[in-house]
Amino acid sequence: MSKKVFIAPRLVGSRFEDHTLPVNILEDFTALEDLVIEVAKGIYIAENSNRKRVPKGFSDGVYLKLVDMEEGSSILIFAIASTIVLKSELPLENLDNFSYFEKAKDKIIELVESVNDGKAPTQIDYKLLSYFSKIGKNLLDDESIDFGYNYESRTASNAILNKATRKKILLSSEQKTEYADSIKLFALIPEIDQKNNTFQIETEFGNVKCPLTETIKDSVFVAFNEYVNKTYVTIKGTAQFNWNDKIQEITEIESLDILDPLDVSLRINNLSKLEDNWYEGHGKALNKNGLNRFENLFNSYFENKLPLPAIFPKVDGNIQMEWKNENKNVVIEINLDTLKSEYFYYNDIDDSDEKEETIELGEKEGWIQLNNLIKSIV
Repeated sequence: MSKKVFIAPRLVGSRFEDHTLPVNILEDFTALEDLVIEVAKGIYIAENSNRKRVPKGFSDGVYLKLVDMEEGSSILIFAIASTIVLKSELPLENLDNFSYFEKAKDKIIELVESVNDGKAPTQIDYKLLSYFSKIGKNLLDDESIDFGYNYESRTASNAILNKATRKKILLSSEQKTEYADSIKLFALIPEIDQKNNTFQIETEFGNVKCPLTETIKDSVFVAFNEYVNKTYVTIKGTAQFNWNDKIQEITEIESLDILDPLDVSLRINNLSKLEDNWYEGHGKALNKNGLNRFENLFNSYFENKLPLPAIFPKVDGNIQMEWKNENKNVVIEINLDTLKSEYFYYNDIDDSDEKEETIELGEKEGWIQLNNLIKSIV
């Protein structure tokens, strides 16, 4: 690569395995850019004790520039650029201030490493910790960012930020007992307070207050009126958590959608809660990793125009999907370890009208096969 690498974080997780980048992750790196600039200013003042502030134009136009993305899972190649540089060459090797941004990057990496090593941030770090309310906010449970990844030697570091590390960072300042994080949850809506523009959601972990905004108001009222029919919604947004990971309040809602009664993600969420002996003293708990993989593949490849299946747990720890159209029936038994599936079709009034075959639902081709089979009976 002709351009010098400023930082090359490595993203690991199921969403990055195809070497692409979900657009919401870019928000995390916008916050990282802000943090780099703020830390660089602090380093300059610390090293120049005769000055009370940074020089005019110290960080004018300075920004991180994504110049490449490589495999493994996804490695983002950032250079540091400035709009005040007339030439497009990177990095800012001829600017006196560039060294402070390099030092700032190293300090941020050291901060994440220290938390992973079980060390508490120092007092001087506390004012920087709030930036991590945005950095790492959009990571899922199985995802992480290695900020210290060595691009030249292709080696990992211990500066790995995941949801657990981020929580430690946000709770490490003195008397800090809460932290903000992104959420996606399923809920019922039993109550609306129009006077205060709030509403209550009913979840598996209790009732929580939410802000009622114009963009979601219509959907909230529909779900409220359908509360007795157990009409669920899915909510994406930001919540305030206590140190014990319990939601205290939902502070922002990005989206709220009313769910179909057969919504697959809702059903998978409920099935993942089953424990051993869930059926009259029998029944294995379902493989959560297998359920998550099945859900992701279903949402990616099952055609939206087709009817949703009813999904049931099996006592052997696997699942079964079922469709019925008048006298036509489809049953698919799915092994959650391999996603190898057995397809059964039969007709209630014609014993000769039946079919069996194996479908590999761990592959895109298997879902195409399934879609075509379902189309033939609906």
